[in-house]
Amino acid sequence: MRAYILRRLAQSVLVVWAVTTIMFFMFRVMPADPTALLLERGLTEEARQALLEQWGLTGTLWDQYVAYLGNILTGNFGSSFLYRKPVWEVLTPLIVNTLWIAVPGLLLGAALGAAIGTAVGWAKRGGKLERSGIFMATVIRGVPNFVIGIALLTVFSSTLGWFPGFGMGDPGQTTGFARYMTLDFLHHLALPLIAVIIYFMPENLLLMRSGVVENRTEDYIELVRAKGVPQHRVAWHAARNSMLPLITWLFPALAETIAGIVVIEIVFSWPGVGRELVLAVTRQDYPVAQAAFFLLAVMIVLANLAADLVYGKLDPRVVYK
Repeated sequence: MRAYILRRLAQSVLVVWAVTTIMFFMFRVMPADPTALLLERGLTEEARQALLEQWGLTGTLWDQYVAYLGNILTGNFGSSFLYRKPVWEVLTPLIVNTLWIAVPGLLLGAALGAAIGTAVGWAKRGGKLERSGIFMATVIRGVPNFVIGIALLTVFSSTLGWFPGFGMGDPGQTTGFARYMTLDFLHHLALPLIAVIIYFMPENLLLMRSGVVENRTEDYIELVRAKGVPQHRVAWHAARNSMLPLITWLFPALAETIAGIVVIEIVFSWPGVGRELVLAVTRQDYPVAQAAFFLLAVMIVLANLAADLVYGKLDPRVVYK
């Protein structure tokens, strides 16, 4: 077990290094100049060169790469070209904003999908409930998340006017951590959170349905029935033993959720790390974009490692060598 963990950690470090290296060279070979916007404001050539030197964009590509890796090892991603402050001061509040829709959205989507998947899997094979559940999950799974977001905006914001359509609060509202405790924030949170829940529900539904269909014919289910246990309790026994794929899927899904809600943040103008990542790329704000990609890479690698370890704890048949 210890050898397996050490080997996986080494592989994880290698993957993160590969991702950061690709991101570094990708941004450096892009035919764009981060000082272009400043040149339009009358920036002189001497001042431009001084900025490039300050931002670490002078010298050979290899020198820049070595300095970049050294900064990463110390947790220093530099300062944002646009905001003129350290990258982590820019990203930290945005990460918190993203987690507000990512974590509850994933957990609620998993819970709702598991509940519906249990009912669909336990229903009569080929019946209306099973066919309707599979059809609903297939349709939602095939719809892009931006379409879900736009549909929610059209119905509940533009047509009915029940919820605001953008941002995370009205102007002049409470700032800092206290803003998350206000009704205004929860009002703005509703639509993007619902969009994330809907987007991740069908995967859980189908996983749970497949597990219940497989377990409902097992011998232990017949034994439970023979004891005179009510049908809903029998269904619970089948559902409980079908949760293994669902639980192990949640770990990598959390990282994929954060990486995949970029479009939802853009649709709802939600000030999260995904939306800022897109803006940083379009603005050639390399430090912010590279730090965001690095963060996502680390989260996905660690989530996959955690999923492997938890799977071994939940299923004693799995042996790590």
